[in-house]
Amino acid sequence: MSEASLFHSQPIYMAGGSFDMDGNPVRFNLELHKHDANSEMLLVEEGEGDFEIDGRPYTARAGTMLFYQRGLWHKELSTKHPFRATFIGFTGLRVGELPPDYFLAPGRDPVVELNEHMPAISKLMRDCIAEHRRMEPESELAANHYLGLLFVKLARILHYGEAAERPRPTAKDAVWKAKRTIEQNYGAPLTLESLAAETYMNKYHLAHLFKEAVGVSPIQFLIYCRMEAAKRYLRTTKLAVREIAEIVGYQSEPSFYNVFMKTAGTTPRKYRDGD
Repeated sequence: MSEASLFHSQPIYMAGGSFDMDGNPVRFNLELHKHDANSEMLLVEEGEGDFEIDGRPYTARAGTMLFYQRGLWHKELSTKHPFRATFIGFTGLRVGELPPDYFLAPGRDPVVELNEHMPAISKLMRDCIAEHRRMEPESELAANHYLGLLFVKLARILHYGEAAERPRPTAKDAVWKAKRTIEQNYGAPLTLESLAAETYMNKYHLAHLFKEAVGVSPIQFLIYCRMEAAKRYLRTTKLAVREIAEIVGYQSEPSFYNVFMKTAGTTPRKYRDGD
C-alpha cells in the first residue's frame, strides 16, 4: 500500500453467495451468531429485513449494506418478499488504526444506505463471487482483485467523502505531477504559483521538494524543457526562430535568444547550422 492509502493490507476473499427468497413459507432467517476469524458484508438488493448487530436492531431495505465486523453478534430475518441479498466474507483487511477486518470504526453505524452507488457495488460483489467460483487458473487472485476494487469503491463512499479523513497527496506525488505538467505544457505560461495550485501545495515547499528530487528548481526545469524542445525544432524543422520561440513559451524573440545563448552557449541559428 502507498503511504497515502487508507489500507494497510488488502482483504482476502473467504466465501460469498446470494439469497433469493420468495417467502411463504421460506424466509431468510439466521439466528444470533458471530464470526471470530473474519468479517462479512451483506447487501440487500430486494425486499426488506430485520437485523440485529451488536445488540442494536436495524431495518434494511433494497440498497442497504450491512457490515458484520469480526467478533460482533448478529442475526438476520427477511420480512418483505421477494427478498434478495448478496454477501461476502473476508479476512486480512487492515484499515487505518481499526481492529483487524474492521472497515468501520467501532461505534459507527454498521448499516449504510448506498443509494445511487448500489448498482456498482452489487456488480462488483457478484463479479467477485462468480470469479472465485470459476475455479479456473488464477481465479482466486482475480476474485481478490475484484474484492480490492469493491473496498476501494466503498472507501470512496464511506471514508474519503469525509474531508478530515482524506489522505493528503504525498511529496512524491506532488513532485511527479509538477514535473509531468512541465514536460507536457512547457509552452504554457507556467509559474511556481500555478504549479503549486496544480499540486495543492505551498509554492515554497513544492520548490524545495522538487529541487531535492529532480536536482533543479521547477523554473530551471521548465527552462531545460523549453530549450530541449527548441533544439529539437531547430534541428528537425524549417520553422523560423521566432515561431519556435513562441511554441516553446517565449513571446519575445530576444528573450528566447538570451536564454538559448546562456544554456546552449551559441545562437539558435548557429545551433541549427551545426556550428
